[in-house]
Amino acid sequence: MPTTGARKAKQVLPKSATIVIQHQVPRPNGMVEVSPEGGRVHFENKDKDDYRLRLRKPKSDPNTGLDLFLPAGGRVTVLIKKDDEFDYSIMGIGVIVAADGHGGGPIRN
Repeated sequence: MPTTGARKAKQVLPKSATIVIQHQVPRPNGMVEVSPEGGRVHFENKDKDDYRLRLRKPKSDPNTGLDLFLPAGGRVTVLIKKDDEFDYSIMGIGVIVAADGHGGGPIRN
């Protein structure tokens, strides 16, 4: 029986994945993994509200990281390279504290 690492090595990761935001809640909200060769994670906002998408390294302070604008009815694409891994929060535009948002992740290769 193959080990977990051997099983993962045989898996073909998708080139892209989409995380859909509805009522400020990401779906799926768990781990999303894409190929390190040009992999993309799309965040698609189905709401009529703009959001702040905060990306940060796992185990880092949730109030740090990079904030991106996720427009109402729009999308943001994050390019993933080998060994990238990010947790994220979906927050209102005026919100600064990540605990006031809805989180998920990690997104990774």
